[in-house]
Amino acid sequence: MPRVIALLLMLGLAATLPAYEVQIRHLSQPDFLQQVFADQQPQPGLLPLRGELRERVTKVLGHPYRGLRLRYWHTDTTSAWIIEEKSKDMPMTVGVAVGPKGIVDLEILVYREPRGGEVHEAFFRRQYRGMTLNDDDTLSGDVDGITGATLSVDATSRVAAMALVLHQAVMEGASSTP
Repeated sequence: MPRVIALLLMLGLAATLPAYEVQIRHLSQPDFLQQVFADQQPQPGLLPLRGELRERVTKVLGHPYRGLRLRYWHTDTTSAWIIEEKSKDMPMTVGVAVGPKGIVDLEILVYREPRGGEVHEAFFRRQYRGMTLNDDDTLSGDVDGITGATLSVDATSRVAAMALVLHQAVMEGASSTP
């Protein structure tokens, strides 16, 4: 009987404890940028999200992006973006590098959900390499999902499409400057 009471007390205590946040750091921002740009890392820039660009980003994400501008890094041909997007309950931090032929690299920098963390695995992330945008701002290829990680897969795909939209805007802006 005392064991049953002790167990019930522990269960009651556990129910009152706050839930802990799962946070798995897979790659730091400096390591991601080193991976993308090697020793030629450019200085960061800020891209304002307004007008048509904000509308395109909202369409791709399925909701308005909370920031007014976004930090990025770019060379003449490649851009790198670090974007947070909600997975199921918590945001995940995704790094995406885009070159002239589409996505060059996609990394999950921080994953905060208790399930679905397989999106950080190389077999999953490799699917995005070479993807571009269709005319309707959707990804040019299909992504195989992961059982139990549907929302994380969807969030990763939204971030990939957003990075392609942003890359296009930066490259068009760079080519239009005298």
